[in-house]
Amino acid sequence: MEITNVETVQLQYEMEEPWGLSRDREVGTRTAAIVVIDTDAGITGIGEGVGPEPYIVERIVEEKYAPRLVGEDPLDIEFLWQTLLTDDLYWDQKGQGVAAASGVDIALWDIAGKYYEEPVYRLLGGDAGGNGQLKAYASDLFWTDTDTMADRAAEYIDRGFAGVKTHLGRGIDADEERVAAIRDAIGDAALMVDMNCGYDRPEAFRAGQMLEEYDVYWYEEPLSPYNVDGLADLRRKLDVPIATGENEYTKWGFRELFEAGAVDYAMPDTMRCGGITEANKICTLAESFGVVCSPHCYTTGVGLAATMHVMAASPATQWLEFDPTDFPLYESLFASSLEVSDGQVSLPTDPGLGVQLDGATVDRYRLD
Repeated sequence: MEITNVETVQLQYEMEEPWGLSRDREVGTRTAAIVVIDTDAGITGIGEGVGPEPYIVERIVEEKYAPRLVGEDPLDIEFLWQTLLTDDLYWDQKGQGVAAASGVDIALWDIAGKYYEEPVYRLLGGDAGGNGQLKAYASDLFWTDTDTMADRAAEYIDRGFAGVKTHLGRGIDADEERVAAIRDAIGDAALMVDMNCGYDRPEAFRAGQMLEEYDVYWYEEPLSPYNVDGLADLRRKLDVPIATGENEYTKWGFRELFEAGAVDYAMPDTMRCGGITEANKICTLAESFGVVCSPHCYTTGVGLAATMHVMAASPATQWLEFDPTDFPLYESLFASSLEVSDGQVSLPTDPGLGVQLDGATVDRYRLD
């Protein structure tokens, strides 16, 4: 079997209301770069690379990586990973070169699963949890008025999710007002707080002390991802666990976090850190350091599926990040209906990732 073509499909969804993030930032669109790899056996693989700019991922995939891939055996996944990321004189250690390679790698695993007629997680070692499901938390509470955030959090708990995540980072007093309201609304359910790198070290410490009072489950990205020493310092001084890693790349980047003692919940993004191949290794590395992996995953259904397969195969993982909104590029991209019940998401059973590019959906949201 040989690779015959590699291309990227750019998708974009205009949100009805923009996300509110830390430091008064807002995001009004959701974009995606879907990597499609064809073979002479008639098997097509689908992957996703998170850049976040999809046009850059497309350029790297189609102009830099495609010439190296065409004619190669898509089942030689480890060889091709090395070809893309470690065979150059000047390596792409981090950034969008790795993100683009992540999309390629995920598509290769999709091909492998379809070739062997098995879900990808079975090729990675099978269902480590043994029950065919992953526990999920609802990840949607972006910054808005306090009552709306609290009401929405309560709705997700009523739908069966055991935890919710909110995005703060606009001043400790305003943050506390929302944390208090959400805690009151959800009772004893898990409350994760994401600061989206919104604070410097003194502010992050004061915010962390505040979060301790509300029994917050984890304190996500309080600092810039460059500030590994600062994250380690916060972890030593605070009782609330530190979660970080969505902006980190490869096993070498995560080794730095683990050796520094900078993280309790590691959050590799499969679509960014190096694909399924590398995310699987990061989970194994985390297990050896006694660190829990809760992968970052806020993307399309392709990325969700890839994340689920990685998590299913690792005993080091907990908490699937799940988008509970009506995002049209999410569940519609699964080949079979995604089963979500009482905060548990069932593993895909179709060969490969279990995803497909729905023609009508792609036509509607494709960027020309």
